[in-house]
Amino acid sequence: MKPEELYAQFPRLESKNLVLRDLVPKDAGALFHIFSDPEVTRYYDLETFQTMAEARELIEHFNNRFLKRFGIRWGIARKETPDTLIGTCGYNIWIHSSCRAIVGYDLGRAHWGQGIMSEALERVLAFGFGTMELNRIEAAVFPDNIPSHRLLKKLGFQREGVLREYEFLKGEFVDLTMYSLLRREAVIDR
Repeated sequence: MKPEELYAQFPRLESKNLVLRDLVPKDAGALFHIFSDPEVTRYYDLETFQTMAEARELIEHFNNRFLKRFGIRWGIARKETPDTLIGTCGYNIWIHSSCRAIVGYDLGRAHWGQGIMSEALERVLAFGFGTMELNRIEAAVFPDNIPSHRLLKKLGFQREGVLREYEFLKGEFVDLTMYSLLRREAVIDR
């Protein structure tokens, strides 16, 4: 699907237990709850939230990626409570000309260890390789973020190496571990 077709309307995705939907202003409270937890932001490129305004700005930031046609971020909710945001995931950057994208994700701590992000990302990856016609999906992870490393390996991503002092985050240069998944390696339903 061509980018202009995909960006004509926000794509709602569903999996067995989850709804992946657009982020709306009323999600600010739930997003604030997620990002005001220092354990959630420990391995994130944002400071821990102190105000609701930060949550509203993040929703606007994620939505602007879609409006400007270079990314797409879904809100994650359980099917039985589709209006209650529990996390987000999606493509932070879509490089159309190279058929590749960079995936990112977050989840409220109360929902960790339940297979939610794995289920959500399986659907997002299938959408990426199918509808978006991606060839390569990348993820950059803090070296100490062991749960994220496990998640990516479970989904079939390959570790490529460490990008030394790749980002300047929270007042210091940090290394990031690069992972990738190629279309021909993916074992997910498209």
